[in-house]
Amino acid sequence: MIVDSGKEALASTMASTFTKVRIGNGGDDTASSQTALDAFVAEKTVTPSRIGSQLVWTASFTGAEIGTQGVSEIGIFNTADTLLSRVTFTNTGVVPSADTVTFTIRLEVD
Repeated sequence: MIVDSGKEALASTMASTFTKVRIGNGGDDTASSQTALDAFVAEKTVTPSRIGSQLVWTASFTGAEIGTQGVSEIGIFNTADTLLSRVTFTNTGVVPSADTVTFTIRLEVD
């Protein structure tokens, strides 16, 4: 069992190092051995907010950044490009270039 103070320490360390949010248009199932997105599209640097042992990343991308292929995967990476978490979802489809899509990722250190 990880005690509360240990969870908060882990969350603090993760918040300061896992600051890259990448989106892509791959659709393969996520595997624990995965190290990258299937098909990278764009990246934002985001410092997650911390609520106790929960981390919350919020990243916004314009349609111009997403491109005409849409996106269907998102991942959190550290500064050394180590993948922490990857999620796939139904493709956004074409997003008008002036519109914005905001992704919110919540991770509980438990």
